[in-house]
Amino acid sequence: MRIGIIGTGWGRMHLGAFRAAGAEVAALCGRRLEHTREVAAEEGVPLATTDVQALCEAVDAVVVASPDALHREHVERALDAGRAVLCEKPLVRTDEEAQALVRKARARNLPCVVNFPYRMLSTLRALKAWLPRRPPRHLVVTLRNGFVPVEGHGPGPFQGASADFGGFSHVLDAALWLSGAAPTWVQASLSGRPVHTAALHVGLTSGAVLVLTHAACAEPGIHGGWSLLGEGWEAGFSAGYVPARNGWCLSPVNVFQEGQWRELAPGHVPSPGAHEPWAEAHVETARKFLALIQGGPLEELAPVEAGATVQRLLSAAVASEEQGRRITLG
Repeated sequence: MRIGIIGTGWGRMHLGAFRAAGAEVAALCGRRLEHTREVAAEEGVPLATTDVQALCEAVDAVVVASPDALHREHVERALDAGRAVLCEKPLVRTDEEAQALVRKARARNLPCVVNFPYRMLSTLRALKAWLPRRPPRHLVVTLRNGFVPVEGHGPGPFQGASADFGGFSHVLDAALWLSGAAPTWVQASLSGRPVHTAALHVGLTSGAVLVLTHAACAEPGIHGGWSLLGEGWEAGFSAGYVPARNGWCLSPVNVFQEGQWRELAPGHVPSPGAHEPWAEAHVETARKFLALIQGGPLEELAPVEAGATVQRLLSAAVASEEQGRRITLG
């Protein structure tokens, strides 16, 4: 299977992931030809180009890992060329663009999925498998992110180079995926312009409520605490990027039921001779995407519709902040 990657930054994570999954990375596309050739030479990729069409003609499937503002154009061009697509998160920048890509993917009848690696982390997969008979009433996430720039507090655009406030789409998709329900309303408080800290309450079709905070912080790394609360039970874990460990670290998933705590799933930390957990999640995504292209099941992969749902939440959060009220989703 020949894979083409658009993007020379985060695209390198996908390059390693698809090779580890057994695919051939046959082409690399970037905005600057000289730089793209340099990266391709370093990585041993035979074709380096700035032409998306040339890349599509040389491969069987396309990974879009370009800047957020270019996602729609690149996904559409790949679909129009008859290629399956794995798009880096966030899918696009607006709800309208997201709906347009959903329509395009359905019209082309091609696999089109979004990269949400939380779904592939072993600890979250174990928790997801435990939840079907235990619907949560609340899912509470507090995530501090030292990679989010704090650029300003006065008037200005809500979005900067990042279309999801520095990575909030990861949290939104994982929370919705774990809950197994669809969003019905959003109330938000957004700090900074561009937004660097977002606090959302999200109502779900199940009657549950998500309480989600994604905040810029001074401490390097990413530091997340997750709690799920249901009738007579609780579950929780922590997860994030730890610079001192040079990778993602996930605590065990612990659950409280019938008056006591127990470990549901072990933690996962970087270890010698193995892929770092976040990199391994990308390898697992690559494996499942390759299987999907060849007629396999969707499994934990996020379809384009899931990416569009996250985008609808982000757009509704902006509307909630602007209007100072809860926004009902159609």
